[in-house]
Amino acid sequence: MTIGMADLGGLIRVGSGAVGTALRQGQDLGGEPVELLNLRRPDAVLALHRAYRDAGSRILVTNTFAANALLLEGSGAAESCREINEAGVHLAREAAGGECLVWASVGPLSLGLRHDDFAEGQLEALYAGQCGALAGADALVLETFVDPREARAALKAAAATGLPVIFQVGHTGRGRNRWTTIDGLLAAAEAAGARAVGANCQHPDDIVEVAAYLLSRSRLPVTASANAGNPSIERGWVHYEYAPEDLREVARRLADLGVAVIGGCCGTTPDHIRAIAPELAGRAVGKASGIEVRPEAAVEERSIQAAKPNRVREMIRSERFLISVEIRADRNSSLDALCRKAEEIAQAGADLFDVPDNPGATVGRDAAVTASRLQDCLKVPALCHKAVTQANLLQLHSGLLGAWDLGLRGLLAITGDPPSMGPLGALAQRVTDLKSSVELLRLIRRLREGVLINGDRIGDPPDFCTGATIGWSAPAQIAWLKKKIQAGAEFVFSQPLFSAAAFRQLRDEVAPLGTRFFPGLLPLTSRRNAAFFASGRIPGIRVPDEIVQAFGRYETAEDQRQFGLELALRQAEAIAAEAEGIYLIMPFGPNAFGDTAALVRHLHAHRRP
Repeated sequence: MTIGMADLGGLIRVGSGAVGTALRQGQDLGGEPVELLNLRRPDAVLALHRAYRDAGSRILVTNTFAANALLLEGSGAAESCREINEAGVHLAREAAGGECLVWASVGPLSLGLRHDDFAEGQLEALYAGQCGALAGADALVLETFVDPREARAALKAAAATGLPVIFQVGHTGRGRNRWTTIDGLLAAAEAAGARAVGANCQHPDDIVEVAAYLLSRSRLPVTASANAGNPSIERGWVHYEYAPEDLREVARRLADLGVAVIGGCCGTTPDHIRAIAPELAGRAVGKASGIEVRPEAAVEERSIQAAKPNRVREMIRSERFLISVEIRADRNSSLDALCRKAEEIAQAGADLFDVPDNPGATVGRDAAVTASRLQDCLKVPALCHKAVTQANLLQLHSGLLGAWDLGLRGLLAITGDPPSMGPLGALAQRVTDLKSSVELLRLIRRLREGVLINGDRIGDPPDFCTGATIGWSAPAQIAWLKKKIQAGAEFVFSQPLFSAAAFRQLRDEVAPLGTRFFPGLLPLTSRRNAAFFASGRIPGIRVPDEIVQAFGRYETAEDQRQFGLELALRQAEAIAAEAEGIYLIMPFGPNAFGDTAALVRHLHAHRRP
């Protein structure tokens, strides 16, 4: 069977319901892609397609939405990409039994801020690998696209197969750029020769509105597949607000608009399709004339004022030797007590304070709040670390804006330690909205330009002086640091270095990158302390075996502590004589604040002239 303009211009066709969400219910997939069921549980996939056919669907959409090599790579299944896609088409074709068309689903890569890591040709190659494996379908349906760059790459790859292409936009938000974004996606689809355009994976109210807009802007047939409303979770089970009979009214509204193919997306089931099929049976596709689309509301343009002087940036760009001292946001001490303890370090001459963000995946006080209090109480500029592994995009946006509102002007972008490392590892989950500090740096750069990740405007854009981290001297580490600097990093903190030779080697490799370098110094206070960091449990920290063995020569805890501090003083002297500054990490133990203050004074006495 093939699909053409005539096929979509006669009677309304009933599409499929959700595939991914329907297959996930009752399946123990963990975090693996549902597309793997094409190989592991083909019976379940076949049964769902048959259920949709029997419910009235006349178009079956394959279980291949995220079956591209990039997304499958995370589950170690990239090599099975072709097999998964071919199986997806075969199962839908078997269920169709000559009664239904088979549309092969291709979803977006959803790269977000990772787009800078992929050239246009790489994107096209990723889509081409999937589209080429779907040749047995009647058409390719590109679903849920919102990013113009991904859309253009996918459309080009899909068109190269010679199959008819249906292009559907996803949820572009309700901000001021909504219709502009949709116009751009529509233009790309029409330029690539798409046979139909549409919308999917949105709330029913949004689907109706977007479908009306598309019908007013294009002469192509329009498709629409709404979600079953918004999801909620009750005792681990996902529920959607729209019952099958609720979706019947949505289908009626879409048919009245002139939509040619009406199906369902997330949360819909064969029961939803069974409810809408009689409503649409034998009904001709109506004309789309006379549709009124509300004009975009005028938005007052706010001029972005020139950034005010940033004290942290001025310090970073100065030629002064700088000491930044890391103050852990200990949850076992009040903020008032923490400030009192840190006062000795401030008086010793610390130039900056920095506060880590749940290091080691342990629960601490909020890093931005702690840094702000230290800055206010001790009059020492402070910056906070910001990790991406523990926060989604909503929290990252608001957290960054909040840190700016608290008066912080410096920030260290980090990926962060995975929750599995810490005491809440069995309960807390890693968040992957942003996957790395590079993406966080790109987000901060966008905020500085006055826009959120989706292009919506903000007032009082934060102009953080942002830094990045590096572990040790290695080609991969230097290459990754280059990406961080390209993304906006203005200074670099290293993980602790335990010899002057390690410092010099890393300094010489960082120097050509043109950013200020702060080598890390962490005083070790016991053999147990040294062995813990030498174990590799904290990524990026490497303690030489000879240092761990050297602690073994001292029996008492106090002797070990004194040896560790003397070792740190010697390292500090060697580094301070040649470095532009130092990132001093407080030692562990009851004397941490006093020992740190002594180290600060020692560094000032031996710093580079």
